[in-house]
Amino acid sequence: MITNNSNNYSRNSGFIFGFYSVLNMKIIDKYLTGTFLKSLSIAVIVFSLIICVTYIFDRIDVIFKHDASFFLFLLSLFYSFPGWISLIFPVAMLLATLFSIGDLARNNEITALRTAGMNILTISKFLIISSILITLFFIFFNNSILLKSNKKYTKIWKHEIKKRKYQPNEAFNVVQIDNDKIFSAKIIDGNNEKILGLIILKFNENMELIEKTVAREAVWQNGYLKLTDVSIGKFSDKGFTAEKFASIKLPFEKKPSEFVNLRRNPDEMSYKELSDMILRFKKSGIPFHKETVYKHSKLAKPFANIIMIFLGIPFAIKTARTAKIFSFALAIFIGFLYWGAVEIGLAMGMSQTIHPILAAWFPNIVFLGISVLLIYKIGK
Repeated sequence: MITNNSNNYSRNSGFIFGFYSVLNMKIIDKYLTGTFLKSLSIAVIVFSLIICVTYIFDRIDVIFKHDASFFLFLLSLFYSFPGWISLIFPVAMLLATLFSIGDLARNNEITALRTAGMNILTISKFLIISSILITLFFIFFNNSILLKSNKKYTKIWKHEIKKRKYQPNEAFNVVQIDNDKIFSAKIIDGNNEKILGLIILKFNENMELIEKTVAREAVWQNGYLKLTDVSIGKFSDKGFTAEKFASIKLPFEKKPSEFVNLRRNPDEMSYKELSDMILRFKKSGIPFHKETVYKHSKLAKPFANIIMIFLGIPFAIKTARTAKIFSFALAIFIGFLYWGAVEIGLAMGMSQTIHPILAAWFPNIVFLGISVLLIYKIGK
């Protein structure tokens, strides 16, 4: 009878303890969510204010030097802001993690939950899910909103404030290779999507010339080139034949403007645009190593938000007893280390010291490895 009672007592105690742990975990989740979001909002606001003040004091002399309006200056700050947000958000995520997890550890809640059998990743699941969602958002953000703002910023800062002249959207003596064709143009007018002095050479699979098209002028419209004063020569075993036309239409996917200034600013290009450019360079025999590095970095950089969460969890527990100003300094320091590593990786990729994929992803791999090691040590 005593044994049965003690077994019942053990089962009841286990049930009560388990129920308490689940209830306590829900309270902890709610508290952690509130603390994290509050800390993240404050961190983003503080970092934004620092950036605004730094931007104004660092560049205000340019306004007086070029006699530009202060409204244009504020507009340039506004359009530069998405770029800064993309950089500071991972650091803000790290700081919010240090504050929210640190508060739990400081109140011994982490110890109590771990004693109940929960690991540190389970406790931090809201932060991890948030970092994944924010990473997905920034993949979209960096390939859409940021690109438009960068283009606006360049236009305002370089041409309206510094009053630099626009470069003519023209190219001369352009040669492009595309599968079985070679396109040659004396002049490409990118603004009007027009080609002057167009020559198209078509080859067979044995790389023998089978057709030559010459046109005085070609204008691109809706996937077609309208050629004017055209002569088409065909080469075969029977000899050479030639025909002349006042005008004809040829299918042509790429706009003429895409062959002008081929190496555009990668900060103003999306992942897809860079991929298309690389493919075009590859067909034309133009080196594309740098563009490949930039393409992979478009995906790698947003993952900094996830990395910072995983890095912040063990540091928050280890530094829980220190002042919050130390957490702020630690977040800034780690942020500098991370973005420094990103720049080193890109530089090594540009110089072809390492593979483009490794150049873009190695900072994430290194910092994630450090995070996993620290979390493992804390969990032991």
